[in-house]
Amino acid sequence: MQLPESEADYFFSLFKPLLVYTSHKFQINPGIKNPEDIEKNSFEETVKIRGMLYQNPQLFDSFLEEKAESLSREDIAMIESWKDFILGRFLVFRYLKKHTIFLNADKPHKVYGVLSLYSPFEDIVGSTLPRLAETVLLPFKDKIVSDGIFQFFNIYVDSNIRRGLKEIYEEAKTRFGIITSLTTSITEVETADVAKLKTYLKSQTNLEKHWNEIQFLKNKSSELKHIYYQEVAKVYAKKYSEGWQEIGLNNVWFALFEAMPIASGKTQTDVERVVKQILPNPQHKFVYYFYLKGK
Repeated sequence: MQLPESEADYFFSLFKPLLVYTSHKFQINPGIKNPEDIEKNSFEETVKIRGMLYQNPQLFDSFLEEKAESLSREDIAMIESWKDFILGRFLVFRYLKKHTIFLNADKPHKVYGVLSLYSPFEDIVGSTLPRLAETVLLPFKDKIVSDGIFQFFNIYVDSNIRRGLKEIYEEAKTRFGIITSLTTSITEVETADVAKLKTYLKSQTNLEKHWNEIQFLKNKSSELKHIYYQEVAKVYAKKYSEGWQEIGLNNVWFALFEAMPIASGKTQTDVERVVKQILPNPQHKFVYYFYLKGK
């Protein structure tokens, strides 16, 4: 997904003058006097100019001071917002319809939904993902864009590394959500422990792989213990459902305690009544109820 062409034009109508200004301030290329000269410049030198801009973020303010009379309020607000740029290494992780997923390499890991400018990211990054790249993320109104300049790094991704990266992605997404704006503060949706536990409990494979870590986490708090019982039961409910439907069960309520089905009935009320009769009261809060729909 990329910006509409008119918005990409607007982005560069501000970004190119910033590069011209940076080149002039640091005397990088005297031949660069207007935005059109940036287009004629070599890629290597443009990267150098752009690097000096981010290394000296005070240039955003000095540019606004010197050019204020020629800029609209919208222009000024846009350039002001760019002071919140994020320079770093990212895994270009997944192409989605709404945006491309960037996973930052540094901790705490975060997931960003990023839009490209003129060219789709598939044309810039390629079809084989994930791919490690250094770039800059910038706010653009209520969206996130890359400034279009990438430095790529070769990494070897086998099946084990791919699974590990998927876990990191799932944990970061659970913890912070998919971040699609840099103009609002980034807050945790879930704590680090909750995000990690939920990621470990997403599948039976994860559950078995991280069993020791899961046991440690679930005993850290009553909240984590409740999440543990609910998420484990969800995994097994999904596993059992197919088999139950194959033998003709449908439109039935079930109660699971951890991996164990302990009651069933035609209504949730019926099942809850049975659970109260057969299970000690302190354990009631850990029971997971789910409805098996008909095919």
